[in-house]
Amino acid sequence: MDDEKPNTLLETRKRAGLSRNRAAKDLGIDPKTLYRYENGTQCPNVYTAIRLSDYYHRSIRELFPSEQHSGRISPTE
Repeated sequence: MDDEKPNTLLETRKRAGLSRNRAAKDLGIDPKTLYRYENGTQCPNVYTAIRLSDYYHRSIRELFPSEQHSGRISPTE
């Protein structure tokens, strides 16, 4: 069974001491949408991923580390 988390959004938000409602309001998204991003049932579009990265002061690769190995994001050459 694979216990790899789809992303670090939940952990990052909690470490920042933010509630889901506060973060969602600051980001201009619905708290339910943020919940889906955090648990990996929905993936943000590139523009939202950039906003999340800016908001949490983390790179997209830090927020979405499992994407590097999924084949969806190919490394630069």
